Amino acid sequence: MSGYTRFDRHANMDIETLSEIGSIIRDVDFTEFQLMNQLYGLYDGYLYDELLINAQDLPKDLFRRIIKVWAIVSKYPKLQYIAGVVYDTDADLVEAPEYYKGMSSAEYKLTEAYA
Repeated sequence: MSGYTRFDRHANMDIETLSEIGSIIRDVDFTEFQLMNQLYGLYDGYLYDELLINAQDLPKDLFRRIIKVWAIVSKYPKLQYIAGVVYDTDADLVEAPEYYKGMSSAEYKLTEAYA
């Protein structure tokens, strides 16, 4: 599978885009496994780098619908994972987790780095 970008589907995707993804999935031949997986990935907040490449041999109207969804989703703020913590790369401020009893010194030092 190709690389991907993470995004917060729950915070960004509207019902129209969700519905269009479902409609596209119904219209794509199920034998296109990699493309189907990449389309379903949109529901989980994954935008795969090769989505458009894998869709380019579809009928033009279906390919255009995928391009339209891709154009919308590619504008969503990206998420990034660092040391098991999710960061919104477009956010100005990141809150560090608070110290809790039993936290290891490595975990605490990690939280200090973000404070």
